[in-house]
Amino acid sequence: MGKDVSYDEFYSLLTEFRDPIFLCHRNADPDAIGSAYALREVFGGTIGVVDSVDRISTTLLNYLEVKPIHRPDLSRHDITVVLDTSTHAQIDGIELGRYCLIDHHTTNNLLENSEFYIHKPTSSTAEIIYTMLHDAGHSFSLEMGIALVAGIITDTGHFKHATPDAMRITADLLEEARVQYGEVLDLLSSTPHDVSMRIAMMKTAMRAQIVRVGDWIIATSHVSSFNGAAAATLVNIGADVAFVASAVGENVRISSRARRAAIEKGVALGRMLDEMGKRHNGTGGGHDGAAGLEAKGKQDEILSECVERVRQILEE
Repeated sequence: MGKDVSYDEFYSLLTEFRDPIFLCHRNADPDAIGSAYALREVFGGTIGVVDSVDRISTTLLNYLEVKPIHRPDLSRHDITVVLDTSTHAQIDGIELGRYCLIDHHTTNNLLENSEFYIHKPTSSTAEIIYTMLHDAGHSFSLEMGIALVAGIITDTGHFKHATPDAMRITADLLEEARVQYGEVLDLLSSTPHDVSMRIAMMKTAMRAQIVRVGDWIIATSHVSSFNGAAAATLVNIGADVAFVASAVGENVRISSRARRAAIEKGVALGRMLDEMGKRHNGTGGGHDGAAGLEAKGKQDEILSECVERVRQILEE
């Protein structure tokens, strides 16, 4: 089992390595990219991504003028710092070698083989990065501030799921890095929705299956890509809990989202999909209101199991 360390210990241990690589998960989001950027600015090294980055991260990277290495050879670096990643599925089977980890998801399946780690259930990984660097006495450049604030904004759903700590850290970052909040919002809103994504959202709604439990609505659907955005779309148009599936070879990949009211009722998607991943020879996890699963099985059967588990919670 890896060693659970404090912020000071993690910082001190990381300074011992000369060439770290900061690895972001599959389809990396601004929380992962922003965290990697801030750490690279302090410790040097390289930013790596498993395969691609999402559309908002593309805009952020262009602003930062950074080009990460795609599917890097980790053996060329003396330590891999895995960021914002909770399951093996998120790294697509890459051999990690010697690694440490910083993550904020409810559950994490990568802790056991790490050398050391920070795993705290914060709203975003960016909050952990800020706290560690702030406690070590570092200042924050404008670019670091924008990168970390963008990570917090996107991972909290524009603060819909933010904790008081997330709000305080954002305010501190805006002040310390002299960032204008509107500047970050303008950057995020400048990201175009491409045609394929818009079509996928429309197909998601057309294919939606609805289950009503009292006044609660559970929705399921399937698309070939953009699962996370598709699940969020179903919640935005009325579902309390949504599951969207896609086939990935012999596996099924599911993204889920839940409204705050469903979470308060007891729906904890991260723990639920973590348990299902273990049952179906796969991996799952995430947050109470947003989680993912990749497992073996039939798409409709796994979606039905998701609905049934949520139904039982909502009927209690």
